[in-house]
Amino acid sequence: MSPILKPAPGERMPEVQLAEELGVTRFAVRSALQALEARKLVERIPNAGVVVSRPDHTRLEEIYDVLELLEGLAARLAAQKSAPGDWSELQELFAEGNGLDEAAEEGDIDLFLAAIDRYRDTVIRLADQTFLAETLSGVRDQSHVLRRRILMTPGRMKESLAEHRAVIDALVRGDAERAEELKRRNMRTARKRLVRFREYL
Repeated sequence: MSPILKPAPGERMPEVQLAEELGVTRFAVRSALQALEARKLVERIPNAGVVVSRPDHTRLEEIYDVLELLEGLAARLAAQKSAPGDWSELQELFAEGNGLDEAAEEGDIDLFLAAIDRYRDTVIRLADQTFLAETLSGVRDQSHVLRRRILMTPGRMKESLAEHRAVIDALVRGDAERAEELKRRNMRTARKRLVRFREYL
């Protein structure tokens, strides 16, 4: 039985198999799928059951427009509210020679995504704005289905790594305006990838 914990868009999400892989009851799986359906991450198809939602590119472009604003705001607030030492772990993680250049070169998407998630968690924690955190979480959920695929487009990981290093440098310096500008630019380049490679994503 093949694992289905990282399903692709359009792939079925059978309750029995999920319950077995996760070691939970079918009721728990059914409840989780209902929650995902409410967030438009899965959908019920007649005679097929629950499947992972296929991306609506128009909607995704709109989501990235919103993410640009929210991610930029988070960076601005984090820069304003933090001290330089708050960024030491992130600086070390993104420093040259610490593995992310190799991950980008070799296409190690899991390692790279883990670093981006650490960036996001750190920024939202230091931004210290509950409503922004809740809103970002909901919007990010809807873009998650393509995040991995966008990063796998030619040269995107290297591009994203350079962009995040620049953002982190601005955050360390407490330059809120520059941090916001650079993070918004990072989201715009991701959106351009979405448009450019939409036939393959």
